[in-house]
Amino acid sequence: MPIIELRKITKVYPGGIVANRNVDFDVKEGEIHALLGENGAGKTTLMKIMSGGLKPTSGEIYVNGERVNFGSPADALKYGIGMVHQHFALIPSMTVLENLRLGLFDRKLSKDQLIVEVGELSKRLGFDLRLDVPVDALSAGERQRIEIIRLLLRKVRVLIFDEPTSLLCGPEIDRFFQALKQLKSEGHGIVFITHKIREALEVSDRITVMREGRVIAKLKRSEVMDEEQLVELMIGERIVPLPDRPRTPSDKPILIVKDLVVSDDLGVEKVKGVSFDLRAGEVLGIAGVEGNGQRELAEAIAGLRSPKSGEVVFIGENSGFRPSYVPADRVELGVAMSLSVMVNSIIRSIDENSKGRIKALDFAKIGEFAQKVVSFLGVKAPSLGAPVKYLSGGNIQKLIVGREILKSTKVLIAEQPTAGLDARSAEMVRNALSELASKGVGIILISSDLDEILKLSDRIAVISGGRIVKIFERAEFDPKLIGIHMLAAGGYMA
Repeated sequence: MPIIELRKITKVYPGGIVANRNVDFDVKEGEIHALLGENGAGKTTLMKIMSGGLKPTSGEIYVNGERVNFGSPADALKYGIGMVHQHFALIPSMTVLENLRLGLFDRKLSKDQLIVEVGELSKRLGFDLRLDVPVDALSAGERQRIEIIRLLLRKVRVLIFDEPTSLLCGPEIDRFFQALKQLKSEGHGIVFITHKIREALEVSDRITVMREGRVIAKLKRSEVMDEEQLVELMIGERIVPLPDRPRTPSDKPILIVKDLVVSDDLGVEKVKGVSFDLRAGEVLGIAGVEGNGQRELAEAIAGLRSPKSGEVVFIGENSGFRPSYVPADRVELGVAMSLSVMVNSIIRSIDENSKGRIKALDFAKIGEFAQKVVSFLGVKAPSLGAPVKYLSGGNIQKLIVGREILKSTKVLIAEQPTAGLDARSAEMVRNALSELASKGVGIILISSDLDEILKLSDRIAVISGGRIVKIFERAEFDPKLIGIHMLAAGGYMA
């Protein structure tokens, strides 16, 4: 008998948006069940229903064979069902221990008892949590481990992970998979929502594929022949890789970063004397283990964070120039979730051009541009007037990336631009970035996906411990050597 079973689940959002159509899904004890599908296929909606975050329009939920109704995530937790979302539900200004205590609700543990229990869980899973550190100072991998421990403290039996590796690099992904296998060995049921087919094949026992809100296939791992089989099930056709576009970067820099020092929100120096230049028509990849100053560096260059010292100089531009920017945190910095797709397509332009003045907006032109953004990368949205909160995470990402590429002037900072995107969408984004560079735009590409960095970059700057430890020319690209520099002395890994 499954631990939890969903039967004939249908979910219709306001405006008639059908996210799930008569979906059956279950999770068994001691298994890893991968859930695959394109952006907007209905995966996250289904799992939010299973974890109590959403109520289905119709259908039934059974736990241990007994029909249940979840009115909230707290109800699901009482039955041992918990979810780790793409965007972590942690309070950044509070310490790890304080966040863990907040998640206990009905469990009454003293501080000392909690520390002991967290230590035991961490030891079993191979985690090394710093309990007295504010969450804001931690990497994505460390924050994810806090969420896992928080659920285990609530004695959950089923853990749902939504795109858990989207912001992790190689070593962190390996550590996460080790934790999954340990949880499986202890009898937990695990749902692994992902677009990364290779990872699903590596750790899963069963695979369910969704497309346009429906279940297309249910397979045992042993029944999968190859990655192409799953890709075709996900999108209904085989992906033909887009051709590389030849480009010749200029020898002249359009951006100079000199001796830049940047602190995080807690005053801790995360960027320590970084210097480099960006040339017109060049893709400069920034490679490094997440948490080594990438976010602070990107925000400082984008004008969203004031550096302690050093310079960011845009050649030939006035002091008020701001580059286009795709932030890693799409919800916090990328969009206003309650506003429409149309408004979000031009929201940064309004901020940049208003200069404190209120002026009339040409909604006809805004609508035209919004339609271009939606069409550019195939954003699935019910209408331009629909609030962004009704879009899937992947479609929000495509909206942000498309908006910033189409409005790019001379410099674009792309931070994790394909995080959470399915294979087809990710390939479209990479091709769009390459084409943009061929038109003379300089691009700073920050990505935890080393393969992506290697494919797109003309040069690669490795950041470790807040410092640029080496800049590789294209002829020097060697994944192993770059990986060694990513973990160089002075850097750290979550």
